Amino acid sequence: MDPFYCLIHTPEAITPELCVLAADNEKAALQELDSVAREWPRLERLELYRGNGQVKAFVPADFPQLAAPAAWRQAA
Repeated sequence: MDPFYCLIHTPEAITPELCVLAADNEKAALQELDSVAREWPRLERLELYRGNGQVKAFVPADFPQLAAPAAWRQAA
């Protein structure tokens, strides 16, 4: 089974951070991704992967359940 992971892009980083997600299906991966998004206040973009293939890329506006931190609004 291919692991789910994401790349976390922030304004300060030259290269994205890598985060392996504890998920065995896409629904669980999206829930984990939501948790990851909450931990990165200066988030620009998250890219979700399964194995070597990209599933989808997300920006902060794609997480409406989050109360967008002021840093997201300032970075835009």
